[in-house]
Formats: sequence, C-alpha cells, structure tokens
Amino acid sequence: METKARKPYDGASRKLLLAFDIGTTFSGISYSILDPGKIPQILPVTRYPSQGTAGSDSKIPTVIYYCKNGKLAAIGAETLKEGIEVEVEEEGWQIARWFKLHLRPKSAIVAGEEPVPPLPCGKTVVEVFTDFVFYMHNCAEKFITETHGAVVWASLSKDISYVLTHPNGWAGPQQTAMREAAIKAGLVPNTPEGRARVVFLTRLLSNGMSLAAAKEEEDEPPRKKTKLNKAAAAKGATQAKEGDGVLIVDAGGGTVDVTSYCRQPDGSYVEIAIPACYFQGSAYVTMRAKAWFTNFFKGSRFKDDVDALTHTFDAKTKPRFQKVDEKYHIPFASVRERDPALNVTAGRLRMEGSDIASFFKPSIDCIVNAVKEQSAAAHVPIRSVFMVGGFSASEWLFQQVKAQVEPLGIAVSIPDQHVNKAVASGAVSFFLDSMVSSRVSRAMYGLSIYQVYDSTNTDHVKRGHKVEVHSVTGKPCLFGFFRVILPKGVQVTTTAEFVKHFHRQEFNRADLDKYSSEILMYSGESQGSPWINDEPDMYPVVCTVEADLSKITATEEKNPKGETFYRIEYSIVLLFGLTELKAQVAGPASIIFADGGFA
Repeated sequence: METKARKPYDGASRKLLLAFDIGTTFSGISYSILDPGKIPQILPVTRYPSQGTAGSDSKIPTVIYYCKNGKLAAIGAETLKEGIEVEVEEEGWQIARWFKLHLRPKSAIVAGEEPVPPLPCGKTVVEVFTDFVFYMHNCAEKFITETHGAVVWASLSKDISYVLTHPNGWAGPQQTAMREAAIKAGLVPNTPEGRARVVFLTRLLSNGMSLAAAKEEEDEPPRKKTKLNKAAAAKGATQAKEGDGVLIVDAGGGTVDVTSYCRQPDGSYVEIAIPACYFQGSAYVTMRAKAWFTNFFKGSRFKDDVDALTHTFDAKTKPRFQKVDEKYHIPFASVRERDPALNVTAGRLRMEGSDIASFFKPSIDCIVNAVKEQSAAAHVPIRSVFMVGGFSASEWLFQQVKAQVEPLGIAVSIPDQHVNKAVASGAVSFFLDSMVSSRVSRAMYGLSIYQVYDSTNTDHVKRGHKVEVHSVTGKPCLFGFFRVILPKGVQVTTTAEFVKHFHRQEFNRADLDKYSSEILMYSGESQGSPWINDEPDMYPVVCTVEADLSKITATEEKNPKGETFYRIEYSIVLLFGLTELKAQVAGPASIIFADGGFA
C-alpha cells in the first residue's frame, strides 16, 4: 500500500510552520507556508549567511564561538569561514560544541562514559540553546524573505508554529528547557498561547517514519561514496510485508535512537516495542579518540596538539575508516615534526586500525544489543533494520552491525539514495501527516496515595507496623502506595486518555481549592510491589500537576472524633499522545516539570 497522500490544509487562514532540527553536530531548518485548501509543500532552508556555497547544502554546524567576555563571536555557518582558526587563536575565542548533549537526562549518564566538553564562559545549556535558536530563526527569516518576499514574512511572522526535534529518550524537562530557549530567543511570548506554538517531535518520529518527505542525514557532512536518505528507508519500510516489524536505527552525532514499527492496513504505523535512546553517537567515537590521544601524548611535546589531531580525526579519519588491518596516518603538526618513538613522521601520527576500531566498538555493541532487545520485546517479528542518521554513513559501523545482525535472520540496509533536503523536513512532514498512529509507553506513571488499612488484606497486615492515622479522616492508613495511571508497555494513541479517580479531604473547604500533585515515574525493572518505600530511589518526580478545584462540589463528613471535614472527588487525566505529556484534573491543568531533569 502506498503512503497516503497529504491532505489540503484545513485551517481558516494562511500560516507558517517552521521546523528546527538542532543536531549534536549539524542542524537544519525546513518550513511550510500553509494556505487554506491547498496541499502543503515542505521546503528546506538552503542558504545561510556566511555559507560558502549557497544552495548546495541544507545543514550547518551546531557550533558557537564566544569571546572571552561571553559575547557571541561566530555561530553556525559563520564558523566555517576561511581563516577563522586564526581569529579563534588570536582572540582567545571559546567554543561551544556538542552542547546539545548537556540536555541529556541524568538517567542516561553511564558510569565511565567519556565526559561531554564543558560549556564555555560559564554559560548554561539554556543560554547556549537560546543563542542558537535565535540564530536559526534569523536565518529562516532572511531566507523566506529573500525567497518569498518581505510582505509574506511580515504577514506570517506574528503567529508562527515551531516544531523542535529531539532524541526519543528526552521528555518533559528537556522539552521545558528547549521551550524556555525559544521564549528567551523571542520566538514566542511567555503565555499559554505562545508556549502552545512550540511543539516537539522525537527524531525517530520525524526522521525514520516521515514517509512523505525526502531528507538527508543530520549529523555528518555528505560522503562521496556512501549516500544516505532517511526517506528512502521509510520507502523501503512501505515495501516490507504488511504486518512485519521494521526497526529504525537512527545513529546521529550524539545519540543512537531505536524504534520498532509495524505497518497497518491503512498505511499508518504503530510502535511495537518500547523505544530506546543511547548516548553512543559519532561524537562519542571522537571523545574516545581524544582520550586516547591525550594519554598517548601525555608528557610529550605534542600534548598541546591533541585538539588539532582530534579535529582531523573527526573530519577525515573517522568517516573514512574501513579496515582494521591497515595503518592510518593522521596529520596534525608541521611536516618537520618527527618522533619515531611516538609514531610521528612528517607531522603525522601513525595509528593501527585496531586502535581506531576500538573507538567504534562501544557504539557498535550498543546498536547490536539494541536490535536484539527490540526483537525480543516486539510483539511481531522484526524482519528488517534500516540504519539512518549521519553516523550510519560510516562504512565500518554499518558493516560491523550488518555482520552481527544478519545471522539473526534480520536484514540490515542503508538506502543508497541521496536527496539534498534538511532532516528538519521530516518534522514538518510528520506534523502535517501524522503517519505514526500510536506508540508504546516506556514507563509506568502514577501518583503516591494512601490506602485505608484493611486487616483482611495480607499485604496490609505485613505492613501493619507502618500504619498511621489520617490527620483529617481519623482512619488508620498506609501511605506511599503507587497508583498507576499509565502502565508500562501499552499502546498509546494520539488521542488516548488515561484516567484515574481520586479524592481529597480537608477541614476547611477553601484548602481544597488549589490542587497540586507530583506525577511519579517508576524507573525500576521489577513488576513487583507497588509500595514506593520498597524501592524509594526508583520513583523520580516527572512533573507537578496544578489545577483549580474550587468549582467541584464538596460533601461534608465526620471523623471518629465528630469533627466535620470536606471531601471532593476528582479525576486525573494524562494524555501522552506522540510528543508531550499533558494533563487534566477535572478540567485543564498546568504541568511543571521537575528541575534538574538533565545533566
């Protein structure tokens, strides 16, 4: 079955949709001018200020240089201008590279992993993100104004909808930080209406399964030999046998995102296993290489050349590496430099292919294990793996994964097509087409509540020493019971509501007006006891839900002491959809995500 044709835009007025894909190493912008009654077209921004060759590439480096005083010196395409290395050295500029990784969830940090480079000039990740979002918006404005005219931009710029992409392992805290950056950058006002104009999509939703748009890899520059196109991967998925599982491995600059889908008769896709996100993208290969170089040249006269060596490795050696039994020569210093003891000849470091292979190994092992885990968890057989993302353009990475996965009876492929469009096109396409109709919940979400003590319940009896008298009702209770609102591993459609009913009691009715409760997520592996105290560290606070319950009718009751108290009953509704967590508490509610949700 072919992909369903895009429908005409059904809005009442003309509108502009902008998508920013801020990748770990490269970024891109796409947009669509939505005209009522017309089928939307997705267009990439292909021209950036200071870009060497306009129109040839739709990606720019995710790099910022700051002056010593913290002011912006160069950003994005500006960092590619000829001779900038001299300015950097002479002016003492500091670089913000791979800054997106500072947003990663704390739970994603693995002991012993290579450290992410610190942010310069005491900057916070939100401040750096704000600078880059502001720059991206200015680039979009300049391009659209030059392409469609200043009148068009002026007529649409007051009510733009923005789509921001992120790895599928990110959630509320990361989305909150990105939305805050959009507000600080002046994209939208800090109002409920303004915040609603910023929406989020995971990279796998926007890249792996956006069937209607062709798009290019995000996190590596184009290769001459290996060309890559995520849309072609999706096309291959549409040709797979209906009902079979398709696993998209999106290997980018920072993360490896994996999601399994099954194609439905109507052409839509559903997730068939809990998606996963691993911080093992190509940047981590470079980090491991830098650590090796630093150790190798420790105490030598070349110790200050490690950054230059790392840059050359990242730009040339890493993407071209293919054979473990060859020697590789990496230039980093003057051709007059020579030190046989350190394998340096004519300013080049001679390295064994086996050492370079060791930098890739953790990422390769990660992908292979992820395929095995997804295959074991999926409720339909996975027959095909499509490797997408810039890191998948590495011939060594692809061949190693292929060699280990295909013996499992799973085909591994990289579509050999190339269309010069930014990966952000997928975000626009997904926003318009919504090809994925459901996903699988990755964890249990719920609240901590109390239960009235029941002497006939054996579970209560064994916890009898923890019984407390409720301060209002006067009844013996056990506190810290985890009431699940959304179970783990269930299909979540775009409109599904997960509802649970609760009640509260207070002596004063006015004390019931303002509601605030913490939504918890069970992050452990067991399916055992629902009592939070059994695994107190496994129930982090995801967010706080706040609502006004003043209009709910309260009933009067008396406790054993004869004291009158008020009781209200209400429902908490969680909507997980495909992007953001939303909530209702007997009506609209606000969500405040927990602080410190990222590293």
